[in-house]
Amino acid sequence: MARQRQQGFTLLEMVIALVVLGLLGAAAGYGLVGGALAFSSTSDAVQTLGKLRVASERMAREIREIRRNPATAAVYDITTMNATTLAFTRTDGISVTLTGAPPLVTLAYSTPGGTHTLTDEVGSLAFAYLQGDGATAATGNGDVAFVELELILTRSGNSYPQRARVALRNQQ
Repeated sequence: MARQRQQGFTLLEMVIALVVLGLLGAAAGYGLVGGALAFSSTSDAVQTLGKLRVASERMAREIREIRRNPATAAVYDITTMNATTLAFTRTDGISVTLTGAPPLVTLAYSTPGGTHTLTDEVGSLAFAYLQGDGATAATGNGDVAFVELELILTRSGNSYPQRARVALRNQQ
């Protein structure tokens, strides 16, 4: 009687197959982890840039509403103008205060009273006040023509800067 050869894999073949499968799995896992980290990083950056855009546009919109002082039309109704705080009265008579104290930028109104957070990832906020030529620093609210704001948000060690220059225009 002839002896039949048994069908199947040897132990060596099984070990080699498992090692190859393990290497392929590790390479695929590394690629998936890298992709997940890139997605997370991009998602964080997009969220921070959205906060930056909203805060910058809101501050610029409020600054455009600075009224001229009704008593002296040549002077804007600005009560505080330093590097981190801008307080003024809008054309509708409401007092507004913009303040940057990392990690927050806040917006406060006199009517209805309240303080609101514009963003919570602030690295720095700086206001600059310029005369009509756009280059010379203003010495007071009588010669200010432009307000420049520089807002820098930080997240996960990355900085996202935004600079805006607002021309004061209300002639009331």
